Amino acid sequence: MKKITATALLLCMALAAQAQWYTAMSQKTGLVLCLHLTDSNVSLYSPLQSGDPIPASKWSLHGDTLRMECSSIGFKATLARHDSTWTGTWRQGLLKEAVTFNPTDTLFQLRRPQTPQPPYRFDEDTVTADYTDSQGNRVHLEGSLSIPRGMPGTHAPRLRQQSTFPCIVLVSGSGQQNRDEEIMQHKPFLVLADYLASRGIAVLRYDDRGVGKSTGALDSADTWLFAEDAEAMFLAVSANKHVDRSRLGIGGHSEGGAIAPMVAAKNKEVRFVVMMAGQGCTGLDVLLRQNDAIYRAADVSDSLLAIRTACMRALLTMPAGSSQKEYKAVIDRHTTGLSKEQTESISLGRGTAAAIKQQLGSRWMQSFLVLDPAVYLPKVQCPVLALNGSKDCQVLPRPNLDRIKTLCPQADCRELPGLNHLFQHCETGSPDEYMLIEETFSEEAMEAIADFIFQLDSAD
Repeated sequence: MKKITATALLLCMALAAQAQWYTAMSQKTGLVLCLHLTDSNVSLYSPLQSGDPIPASKWSLHGDTLRMECSSIGFKATLARHDSTWTGTWRQGLLKEAVTFNPTDTLFQLRRPQTPQPPYRFDEDTVTADYTDSQGNRVHLEGSLSIPRGMPGTHAPRLRQQSTFPCIVLVSGSGQQNRDEEIMQHKPFLVLADYLASRGIAVLRYDDRGVGKSTGALDSADTWLFAEDAEAMFLAVSANKHVDRSRLGIGGHSEGGAIAPMVAAKNKEVRFVVMMAGQGCTGLDVLLRQNDAIYRAADVSDSLLAIRTACMRALLTMPAGSSQKEYKAVIDRHTTGLSKEQTESISLGRGTAAAIKQQLGSRWMQSFLVLDPAVYLPKVQCPVLALNGSKDCQVLPRPNLDRIKTLCPQADCRELPGLNHLFQHCETGSPDEYMLIEETFSEEAMEAIADFIFQLDSAD
């Protein structure tokens, strides 16, 4: 059975001829481990944490057996050579894991070839919004407006004649994120802004409240309150001299894909909506389907998957304020008779009850569970583009796109083949792959967004 892991990519580096690199991926921690062997030394690297070597405090090589310790981090490993690989067990504190080191000629580092590098091929303005939200909190939001620039080879030859541009405000997914919606060193919103600017479309991306240069209370925030933030930034950018207000819309990814139509349902100045992996089903339904898809992509057996799904349904529908003891009783009831390995394979092992209580105790989660797009999607009158990847395991394409179409008949709903929740080309769609994939945002998804906006322009 394949476990849910997080991994990384290779970056070519020059190495001394006498040295050898070996790399392994920790399934339990999601870290990459690297061994650097020479005739006289052994070093350990954890390149996702630091580029500096962790020297071995003790090591020995007898025949095909390598033993090493790194006392500074409490690391111990005993490895046996099999052909060109080293396999064995490593320990660090209470952690114990089987591991295989494979030979490479590189040190692992993340590669993100789509990320634009300064100087950018667009101009930027800073856009801010200061307002008092519906809970009485003072909020300061700040973001970057990417302004198209006339360039040789641009996809939009009219740029040199334009002084104002169509514009989209981008709203990030769940969790507090910066204006680039940065995750695992991917910067989807920066990549999208760069592409759309090259097509003649201005883009506003902003730091969520409590992140970067934005401030605002978070403890009592929920999706509806984040929608107020999004509308505040929509209103702020509408006054920018580079923005054509008659072609100003809002788009979002994941939770942002729910927020965008919330704003459009309330504010009729929104000219278009783009939902990127936005939900059409209730929050509870989204989470239950997500649970099933992620563990199915990890090759969990049908019997264990049924136990996981039934347990999660019971946990997610428990009354708000349930105790950790009550959550544990539900987990114990569903996992009776399972081995430790089986319960861990479906993430219902030790410590799960405490984690569930913490997650379900937040106002955001309680609000999300009952969030129903039927409340706001039918009120959206402007054109809507809804995109989902066919391999999205977090917001499943068919149930959500079908319900979006039912609730908002004018929506152009498209399932893009082979893409995951981040709109990357992928194999399984599991979140485990996000870090592994070099691509940040598929060009066909970005092209679909740009074409949608310009088709609206030509229709006018």
